[in-house]
Amino acid sequence: MSNKVKKAVITSTIIILVIVAIIATFFIVRHFINKSKIDTVTEIYSDDDVQERLDNNETDATSNLLLQIDGETVLGVIKIDKIGFEGLIYEGTSLDTLRKGVGHFENSPYLNGNVCLAAHNTNEYWAKLHTLENGDKITYISFLGTKEYQVTNVTKISETDWTLLQNSDENILTLITCVKGDKPKRLCVQAIEVK
Repeated sequence: MSNKVKKAVITSTIIILVIVAIIATFFIVRHFINKSKIDTVTEIYSDDDVQERLDNNETDATSNLLLQIDGETVLGVIKIDKIGFEGLIYEGTSLDTLRKGVGHFENSPYLNGNVCLAAHNTNEYWAKLHTLENGDKITYISFLGTKEYQVTNVTKISETDWTLLQNSDENILTLITCVKGDKPKRLCVQAIEVK
């Protein structure tokens, strides 16, 4: 192999390694920034003073409890230990909202009743949601309080079937995502509050 070829191979290898290092650094920094935001929201929304004010029926206090992060209103955090997921929850389920994180269905309640959330079926979000089984735990931390849930139902539904998103007297958490390779279907996970 000539010196020119060796130099070209070495230069190409160095360039590739530098590009990989830059990309990896970007994702690592992004991960830690996101983790910091999640930790901040968790800490503030888990504050005993917030829960105490709400327990004392100071309902007008809720308007002052919502956090603004990067110009966005954050409703809370969802943690699903089995799939290693922690994510911020934003209002709405538009494509723009779901690019940022987990979306809250606007017509569902924030704490009591059937709280309904959606996220993309990607590695960054809920690609592993289908692996949940009955009994798995989910933590939901909102600006109104924290609830622990236990999975009771994992099913596929039609993209037009919203019956499982109807409100309930029971405290339920409903998670919706797409089904890979089956566009007209949605994966629906339901969990009941653990008391």
